[in-house]
Amino acid sequence: MSRLPGILGEIADVAGVDAAVKLARARGGTAMKISGKPGGALAQIVGDDAALKIAELLGSIEYTIPMANLRGQKARRARARQLLAQNVPSSKVALIVDVHLRTVERLKRREREDPEPQLPLFDTPETQ
Repeated sequence: MSRLPGILGEIADVAGVDAAVKLARARGGTAMKISGKPGGALAQIVGDDAALKIAELLGSIEYTIPMANLRGQKARRARARQLLAQNVPSSKVALIVDVHLRTVERLKRREREDPEPQLPLFDTPETQ
């Protein structure tokens, strides 16, 4: 059983974690028509075999794909925390993850105030 949230966890269970992560990174936070059609939009993201498995699971309807912490602000902040833990300078972290320097400094301050690390929801290539 996957530790991915909601529908991503179900997708990971039938098509693999890699397919679910690719889907979340590519389309997280947006609606997508699910289709197992070879070469279709879903297949271009996860591959033909995985797309067929996902379509068999979900049917051919439109879903809003969760972002988890793979896209958007959560992903940028998670990556910033990783870089800060590796002692990368704040200004460089801000440039790498495309956030304001103040955001990085705020994350750094919060980490000093509450040093108990929050474990990631699931492993991503950056955390492995």
